[in-house]
Amino acid sequence: MVWVSPPPSRVEGQVRLPYSKSLSNRQLVLGAQTGQPFKVEGLSAAEDTYYLVKALRSLGYLHAKEGKTHLFSLDSIRGTGAHLYLGEGGTTLRFLLPFLARFPGRFWIDVAPPLRKRPILPLIEALLSAGAQIKVALGLFPIEIWGEPSWRPEGFSVDSSVSSQFLSALFLLAPHLPEGAYIEERAKQPATPSYREITRQLLRAYGWEWIPTQEGWRLAIGSTPQSSLYFKGEIDWSLATFFFAWAMLVEARLFLPISSCSFQPERLLLDVLPWPLRLNWEEEGLWVESQGGPIPAIEMDVRDFPDAAIPLVVVSAFAEAPSRLTGVFTLPYKETHRLQALATELARIGVQLKWTPDELMVYPLRRQILGDMVFESYGDHRMAMGMSLIAARSKGPVGIRQPHSVIKSFPGYWRTLTELGIKCTFAS
Repeated sequence: MVWVSPPPSRVEGQVRLPYSKSLSNRQLVLGAQTGQPFKVEGLSAAEDTYYLVKALRSLGYLHAKEGKTHLFSLDSIRGTGAHLYLGEGGTTLRFLLPFLARFPGRFWIDVAPPLRKRPILPLIEALLSAGAQIKVALGLFPIEIWGEPSWRPEGFSVDSSVSSQFLSALFLLAPHLPEGAYIEERAKQPATPSYREITRQLLRAYGWEWIPTQEGWRLAIGSTPQSSLYFKGEIDWSLATFFFAWAMLVEARLFLPISSCSFQPERLLLDVLPWPLRLNWEEEGLWVESQGGPIPAIEMDVRDFPDAAIPLVVVSAFAEAPSRLTGVFTLPYKETHRLQALATELARIGVQLKWTPDELMVYPLRRQILGDMVFESYGDHRMAMGMSLIAARSKGPVGIRQPHSVIKSFPGYWRTLTELGIKCTFAS
């Protein structure tokens, strides 16, 4: 458990944010799909990315590092009979399945218990219907795959209503699909279109374009060379949202090394939220300043950035009036049922949450938090970071169980808080 003490009267400093695991995982899989050497400058240190790199090594990829640049090349195919353990990496699992369906050999994939509860069947069904050779156990895992290099389907049919990663995983097969290949989208309300668009933007930059059609998507192939790809990582905007939240809750002056030109969907937050913050862009990032004063109610659609929902809800717990978030229909399918988890934990401080399948109301607290309270993280990295925000308006330390869950996306989160003057004390 970690105890997070109330911040000093003013929080200031440079926030050392990690690279985006979402972008890193897409870059790694696209590079591997080409079968050619590729480089990634600025690779995520998240646990999800670690398991993806480990899996590529097991399949025969060499991995070297020169400063911030990671070099990958296929040395020899040695994946036959490989047992790949992916931890809790949902993105890693979903992106690797189509990749392995055509990588020569026979493979078994297993994952940690929390990931076994998250959606994967719609993607497996889409691959099976397109001729991939996949066998699932009675309890689904381990998943057995026979990779066939000649597998080159002309089309897929998928329901991406619970995860946009199903669609992104199929998009990333582009280097091995014929021009004109199609994906039929069966979902009436596809999940998180913005993350689907990150994948499309990445592919477009290297010569593959998924064009929307009435039924779904069609592949067009450009003339961009498809060998020796070079990728550049980006600092993670979804993790930056937690520090916007700290600045909302306390007097602060923080420097965030994020890009104003990013395609990450959380970039939109600065344009649509009533932030009582002073923002000053510089070449290397953004200065965020605040007085930690009253917080206005929030009313917005979070469909395009559901990973920002937790800090938004916690900030709303201290707002002057009830807040309303829509587009929350994917939150039950994350590392935990985030709506239920938030409702349970915030009830401890007198905050009430009510939700329907697509709308969440947050009724803020009306009393002082005395501290010395303990909150559950449910092993969810974003819940652990979100519960730490409560210390900003508490009279005493707040405890968070399973704090090490942050390694999934931000291994240095607690150290970063300490560098900003927010004391974090670990206890057994």
